[in-house]
Formats: sequence, structure tokens, C-alpha cells
Amino acid sequence: MPSAPDRVGPRLLALGLVTLVFNLGGGLIAPALPLYARSLGADYRDLGLIGASHGLVFAALTIPLGRASDRFGRRALLLFSALGIGAAAALYLAATRVIGLVAGKVLEAAAWAAFWPAIEAWVAEAFGRGAGTAMGVGYGAYAAAFVIGSSAAGFVIEAAGLRAPFALYLGTAAVALGLVFALPAPRASAEPAAEGLPRPATRAERAETTARRQRLLAYGTGFAYVFGLGTVLSFLPAYAADRGLAPRAVGLLLGGYWVARLAASLAAGRLSDRLGRRAVLVPAMLLSAAAAVLVAAPAGPVVLAVGTVGLGLTAGACAPTCVGLIADHVRPADRGIAMGLFEGACGLSFIVAGMVGGYAADALGPEIPYFLVAALALGWTLVLARALPPLAVARFD
Repeated sequence: MPSAPDRVGPRLLALGLVTLVFNLGGGLIAPALPLYARSLGADYRDLGLIGASHGLVFAALTIPLGRASDRFGRRALLLFSALGIGAAAALYLAATRVIGLVAGKVLEAAAWAAFWPAIEAWVAEAFGRGAGTAMGVGYGAYAAAFVIGSSAAGFVIEAAGLRAPFALYLGTAAVALGLVFALPAPRASAEPAAEGLPRPATRAERAETTARRQRLLAYGTGFAYVFGLGTVLSFLPAYAADRGLAPRAVGLLLGGYWVARLAASLAAGRLSDRLGRRAVLVPAMLLSAAAAVLVAAPAGPVVLAVGTVGLGLTAGACAPTCVGLIADHVRPADRGIAMGLFEGACGLSFIVAGMVGGYAADALGPEIPYFLVAALALGWTLVLARALPPLAVARFD
């Protein structure tokens, strides 16, 4: 892998800038969308439907769009993503009923289904063994965008109304479209590809089996941590408002989530590159279980904020580490499809979090989705503790 700062630095900068701008508008609408839906008469089941529609389309399209990025190039899919985000923002602006928000969410999900596998495969190609560290920067920029956007959203809403964030989202999509052209083409890593080295067939078969199992663990971890993310994005703004928080406070609460995710993203990828993926993922899942219980607890806003921050730390730690785990165990020609499978698992989790969480909140109480997050995280912790190796394993390129 190239290590000279003059080669790595510009690519890291480009990765961070593109990811930041792509996601800035998403951060602005994160608190606005549920609150606007509530103003149109949506209940918790409707909020769950909006979240699940995102997950359904995202899960269905990440795999074919990941494969498309292998075939047509990463930049082509990123251009498609920027155009799709702009169209979704326009639909949000025009919506006067909940179904209009669902339509916008469907289009937005298709755009993100193009973005994430393409950018993750670009990172795997450009940074090789340092993919965990580099994706930590990428996810850090993603989190920073949501810190800025969600924290500012409450002030924007109070100053200009619930629809103003959607107009700003349209503007950030236009800027993102221009930035895609500045993204440098990935250069192949200097690391030798393992399949080019002679080895006995039995060893190759064992390596393939091990690689497949490790990728499945990454996909499962994506499902587990995104179940918490989907619950936060679908329900937390309304949940916090129902507990007495003003729109400004709701925006700051979500901002705290993304600050925590930013901090964890920047540290966890590098840590997992050095100490192994298990050293990050097992503690992160345990933290998710504890944090979700705090969010559900009938306590004051401080406890709610602490739990929200804990969920942000989990997401920040898991995301780049999962990408690093996949990059450790996938052939170069299959990076796009592998990242598409990972994002597909994440999208499936959005479906389940939105549908199950929405109906559970409506039938049993608004705190129930967070207890579900805790139960899933605790169960998956046991799987990771048993199945992940304690140290990093040899790459399967």
C-alpha cells in the first residue's frame, strides 16, 4: 500500500470531503423528516413505514449497484447517487402528505444504495491493508456531516420552518455532484494479491471458507448495529419530542449521537487495523446493549442523552471495522459486490427496525424499540466473542 503522505493524503482528503458533502444534507433532514411527518398526521407506525421503505429499497439495490460499480466504475455510481439525492430532496419539498415523504425516502434510499458500496470499494482499492483506518476517516466525515446538520437543523426549523432543511438538502446535492469529478481514481494497492501466489488447492479452499465466514460476521454485525441506527433515525426525534424536548433540543440530541459516532469512527478503524477486528466489535456491541437500555429508561434528559451517545459510539466503532473486516477477506474483483452485500444487510436491518419498532412502539410503548436494540446487541456479542479470531488474520485478496 502506498504510504507516502503525498499519495495517501490527497486521497484521504478527497474521501473525507466527498463523504462530508454528500451527507451534510442528510444530517439536516434527520430531525426534520420525522417532525414534518408528525405535522402531516403521521403516527409511530407511519414513521416506521418511512424508515422501512428506506431499508427495503436500500437492501434490494445495494447488491446490484455494488456489482454495477465493479463493472462501470465507482465514479459513475457516485454521479447517479448525487442526482438521486437531489431528486429526493425535491420530492420532500413538494410533499403535502405522508405518502409523498415515503416516495422521497424510496428515491433517497436508491441513491444511498449506489453511494455506499461504491465509496467503500474505492477505499478498499485505494488503501489496501489500511482500509479500516481510511474508512474511519470516511465514516468520521459522515458522522461530522450529521453533527453539523442535525445540530443546525433545530435552529433552521425554528427560524424558517420544517421544510427549510429539504431546500438545503437540494443545495448540498448539487455541490456533491461537482465534487464527484474531483475524486481521484483509485490506484491498485502495492500489496500482492493472494490468488496470484501458488498454493495447494486444499489451502485455497480453507482460505475461501474462512474468508466467507468472516464476511458473514461483518454482514451480521452491520445488521446488528444498524438496527440501533435505524431505531434512532426513525423514532428518536419523535420519542424525544414526546418526552418534552423542544425542536432545538431534539436537534442537539441527534447532534450528540453524531459527535459520538465521529469520535469512534476516527479511532476505531485504526485500532482495529492494529489490534484486530474482535478487539473493537465485541466491546462495541456490549456498549450498544447498555446504551439502548438507558434510552428506554424512564429517566430525565441527561440519561436519554448518555444512552444516545452510547449508541453513536457503537455505530462509529462498528462501521469502519466491518469494512476493514470485509476488505481483509475479499478478492479485488469482488469488492463492490461484497460491500453491496454488507450494505444490503444494513438495509434489511432498517426494514426490520422500522416495521417491528413502529408496531411495537404503537402497541406496547415508545420505549420498546430500544429494548429490542439491546436484546439484539447482546445476542450478537456472544456470536462475535465465539467466532471472531482474537487477532487480525491474513488477508484474503
